[in-house]
Amino acid sequence: MKIVHRYLLREYLLQLLFCAAGFLVLMIGNLLFELNHLLVGKRTSFSLVMLLVYYRIPMILTDAVPAAVLFGILLSLGRLAKDRELDVIRTSGLSFPKLVAPLVVFTFLLSTAVFFFNDYVVPAANERFQQELRALLSREKEPLFEENIFFKGAENTYFYIRRVNRENQRMEGILIYEVKGKGFPSLVTAAYGWVENQRWQLSEGLIYELDERGHVTLEASFNQMFYEVSEDLEAIFSSGRSTEEMTREELKKYIELFGRSGFDTSVFEVDYHLKVAVPYASLVLAFLGLPFATLMARSGKMLGLIASLILILIFFVSQVVFRTFGVNGLIPPFWAAWAPNIAFLLLGGGLSFLLVR
Repeated sequence: MKIVHRYLLREYLLQLLFCAAGFLVLMIGNLLFELNHLLVGKRTSFSLVMLLVYYRIPMILTDAVPAAVLFGILLSLGRLAKDRELDVIRTSGLSFPKLVAPLVVFTFLLSTAVFFFNDYVVPAANERFQQELRALLSREKEPLFEENIFFKGAENTYFYIRRVNRENQRMEGILIYEVKGKGFPSLVTAAYGWVENQRWQLSEGLIYELDERGHVTLEASFNQMFYEVSEDLEAIFSSGRSTEEMTREELKKYIELFGRSGFDTSVFEVDYHLKVAVPYASLVLAFLGLPFATLMARSGKMLGLIASLILILIFFVSQVVFRTFGVNGLIPPFWAAWAPNIAFLLLGGGLSFLLVR
């Protein structure tokens, strides 16, 4: 590696670490504000609140890396461009793509590391966070809502509940997938229901008998039905997991399982693709930040930072909006997860083209 490459990489790493630490502190502060009612209102011990923060740090760090990458590049290259150091370096014969290649390679490796971190460490940490929070709220007898809960029951029975209200034991969007020995599986869906110890009262539902290929062989409707479950609501909360608490491999199994029955798996497919799109957003923002830093350098540091904040805000808002579109079936799950990345990548490519012309 050339001396100039090591110089650029060192400047980038210093700013990246500084920005990552700053975003981490800000996001932890926001989390503490959200947990303030536990610390002050419920007199929860400070050590327990800190334990919740500890389990949330991996997810916070994953969310902070893309923003830190963009700001790291803008601050490092922006300073070099403003001080004319980039102009001097480029007069030595190095083209802009060759000059920034080490930064792109490093960011790609960082994104890959974040992907594995997000797929293995973050789900486990999120699961522990939810377990501690559920146990705490259970002791405090606070109403608790949970969404998109999966769990496996006895004898190859799988359950999905879109929303659970612990306060009144009400469930919404219920799906029960049961495999009976070597026979064909059956599927029970219900608009809503209530928990009565280890028995569920289901309302406004359908029963499907499926063949081994997932085709419906029998369909029947019901207004009310009781379903025996071997676990009560507390057991469901302790064993059930949301998509944030699953790896991609675990989430894929549920998608394949429910997909064979014709169940709409859009919400799960979107989150499945987001587990790749979110980590590699760092690389996308790097491609945007590299030309943006040099083009905005002469406009002033403050203007560049303001523009960067606007870009970050637009990017994260677009992620939320497109995820909502995908979950509601308005666009395919893949595009719901990757559309913001692709749009910002094209924008970065266009700016790079203007810079190298």
